[in-house]
Amino acid sequence: MLLFKKYKMPFEDKDYEIRVYYDDRTINVVAFLNNYPASGFRHQIKIPKKWNAKDFLEREPMRELVEIAKSDITSKRWQRFIQ
Repeated sequence: MLLFKKYKMPFEDKDYEIRVYYDDRTINVVAFLNNYPASGFRHQIKIPKKWNAKDFLEREPMRELVEIAKSDITSKRWQRFIQ
């Protein structure tokens, strides 16, 4: 997968990154901390064959997925999930 964009996100004295990866048929939004996934959550979009994934990367729903990934961190969703 190719890296499309990184979004810096400081939280509780840690520097997280929200990364958007894509290939021809899939877009993944993942939170990272120190170059490792910060949680078990991945937000993924599967693109139909007749469409190009690059066309979706700048659309508003993509920004919403980035915000959801940020919310996963700030709400400590993964920690609550594994308890």
